[in-house]
Amino acid sequence: MRAARLYEIGGNLRIDTVDDPVPGDGEVLVDMAYAAVNPLDIWITRGAPGTAAANLPWVPGTEGTGHVDGRPVLVSGGGVGVVRQGLYQERAAVPSGAVMELPEGTDLAQAAGIGVAGVTAWNALHARAGLRADDCVLVLGASGGVGSMAVQLAHAAGAVVWGQTTQGEKTAAIEESGADRVVVTDADGLVGAVAELEPTVILDGLGGAYTAASVDALAPLGRLVVYGTSADVESTLNLRVLYRKAVSLLGYGGLVVADDERRRVLADLLAQVAAGTLRVPVELLALDQAAECHRRILERGLTGKLVLDARA
Repeated sequence: MRAARLYEIGGNLRIDTVDDPVPGDGEVLVDMAYAAVNPLDIWITRGAPGTAAANLPWVPGTEGTGHVDGRPVLVSGGGVGVVRQGLYQERAAVPSGAVMELPEGTDLAQAAGIGVAGVTAWNALHARAGLRADDCVLVLGASGGVGSMAVQLAHAAGAVVWGQTTQGEKTAAIEESGADRVVVTDADGLVGAVAELEPTVILDGLGGAYTAASVDALAPLGRLVVYGTSADVESTLNLRVLYRKAVSLLGYGGLVVADDERRRVLADLLAQVAAGTLRVPVELLALDQAAECHRRILERGLTGKLVLDARA
């Protein structure tokens, strides 16, 4: 079978022909259909936080879909792709506890991309920001995997929701996700661009100057949820603005979410995907384009989720 493998930390993935995996105790063999590509996969290939360096050659991939004995399933959790070999391959032996059966009629490609991005969007909005129907929500990086689902979920909750992007050609896709307005701006122009909205909630997966601008842009008593730092890992905040407006600065990280809670949220999101009320915008690429997917994520040139077709 084929597998995309890493041979040195920081290097590029290459496609190998390898033996089929043999499931051990407590494992099942999954015939992979699709493997989602997440930023976490890239950070692990660069040396943290997983165990790739001690287990080269390494197969990335923390979530995907396929079949177990002909039944459609989602693979997510159980340390897959973090502390054990991942899913960028045609077949994978995974812990049985990492497998969830999919609702009838679920699109396997969309389901492959729902795990990390969907759970992040839901928890950032609901568990951390405490989203209400009367909120005015600003989603930074609204064309990405998390951003596009956050726009849909905020819209479904009855909130007014705006999306931000730096690339005007992504406006239509963000509007299709349910955004009431799209602002095309970088961090320098953010405050002026969203002044009319007076956001009570901002979701920030960018960090850096965007986080500082978000504090300035928030309405009094607003909530800022930071869940990523794709623009910069450091930010300088005006603390006087933060405390005078009584802004709540909140973090979200998937590693601190209990597995039963993650699975509960994931089951709800999968039901919405199956019902057609939640759409995961996916772009399918062949397995041998795994290295290209990593490059594109690093360049932030995406709309929606990149998903590898393990059969192509």
